[in-house]
Amino acid sequence: MNDDLNPRAGIGGNNPPLARSIAAETDFAASVTSFLQDEYRERPIAVMALLEEAREIPKEIEDDATKSKAISLVKRIRDESKALLAFHEKEGTPYLRGKQAVDQWFFGLADKLARRSKTNNPGAADIIMSRVTAYDTAVLAREQERRRLEAAEAERRRLAAEAEQRRRDQEAEQARLAAERARTKGAEKTAVAVEKEAEASAAAVEATVARAAHEDARIATFAKPADIMRTRTEDGTLSTMAQESYAEIVDVDLLDIQALRPFIPLDAWQKYLNAWARVTGYTKQMPGANVGRRPKSVVR
Repeated sequence: MNDDLNPRAGIGGNNPPLARSIAAETDFAASVTSFLQDEYRERPIAVMALLEEAREIPKEIEDDATKSKAISLVKRIRDESKALLAFHEKEGTPYLRGKQAVDQWFFGLADKLARRSKTNNPGAADIIMSRVTAYDTAVLAREQERRRLEAAEAERRRLAAEAEQRRRDQEAEQARLAAERARTKGAEKTAVAVEKEAEASAAAVEATVARAAHEDARIATFAKPADIMRTRTEDGTLSTMAQESYAEIVDVDLLDIQALRPFIPLDAWQKYLNAWARVTGYTKQMPGANVGRRPKSVVR
């Protein structure tokens, strides 16, 4: 590399870059304030003097002499304000440009990886996550459908088991009544009655099992996506799903302005009113506003 083009190769090249020196400052803001107070030490004095003169202006101007004094003071106040803003521009621009350079450097790299706000273009991580989300959404939909079908089948089995239990209960009851009639005649309970009671008991057990299976399947349909899709990779990275809140404008003409009205700040309404007034030449009135032209004193 040509030493003439390398600032690190000359005298003082071993000094750290300015940004590094600033970062090493214990309190850089205090150092800047101290410099400004010394460099522009006459400015606060001038401002205080102008403010003291302003306090002497009466609240109501009643003669031309007082008016002349007032407009002369306004002119000097504005000149001082312009000077301060010019000094601000002079001293602040290097810091502003440096901050912009830092932002562009780091944000440029960071945005390629992952966007910092929803309005930015997607970075690599965002693009990949959109693909992961699409995959997980499809897997989640299949799993939820499987659980729904399983719950429906469990419900069908429960209803069938309960119907079978009712049928066997009726048969057992009929057999019990027949056995009761036989006992009244001095006979023992028939083998058929015993068999029917055993079948009814077995049906009751099957119905209980079916109801438990149905309840398990029904509860499974209520599982949250985060629980269904929670997985952990071999390197320990956890993947799951969450509900993302969003509100996107599809057709601005269909928006409910009345519903949005409480959330529109006053300065936005003022901006819209100003634009409308300019278009109408400040000649039309609108309910809730005053529009027109009025005199205003000017000092040049």
